[in-house]
Amino acid sequence: MNMKNIELKIKLDSLKHVISLLKKIGARFESKLKQIDTYYQCSNGRIKIREINKNKFELIFYQRPTRKISKISNYRIIELSKKQLPQMKSLLKTVLEQKVIVRKLRLVWIYKHTRIHIDSVSGLGRFLEIETIVVNGYRLARKEHQVVIKMLELTKYRKVSKSYSELLLVND
Repeated sequence: MNMKNIELKIKLDSLKHVISLLKKIGARFESKLKQIDTYYQCSNGRIKIREINKNKFELIFYQRPTRKISKISNYRIIELSKKQLPQMKSLLKTVLEQKVIVRKLRLVWIYKHTRIHIDSVSGLGRFLEIETIVVNGYRLARKEHQVVIKMLELTKYRKVSKSYSELLLVND
């Protein structure tokens, strides 16, 4: 199934301040996830296998522009079984070539149709991502996205245009 969301990523300085704002706006804490994303070379987007808490596995393909402002991301997620995981990794590594592995601890908060991720990324530091799912049309999603940016005071933080995989490759 094709999905769409509006995304923004920032470099996070103060975890305590953001969490207090999340509570203040009525966002609810959803989960704490340990994620390993294995990225592969892809000429027309990004493709990765995501391992979540060693018990959930997904093949994710997405396309989005590389820019610092909020951007539309089109994506597809295919659930994989534990048995399919090594087979899919082997196939992708053979066909597309493995690019980089991103390891992160993700705290997931939810506000209406917006997922707020507080990510501690190995080798990069702490970031905050907001992803507003386009459910009832782009206009309503964009409005909610802007409201969340304002309520979490995100305009004062440094925006990040690149994916974690691209940032890790630059650091190599």
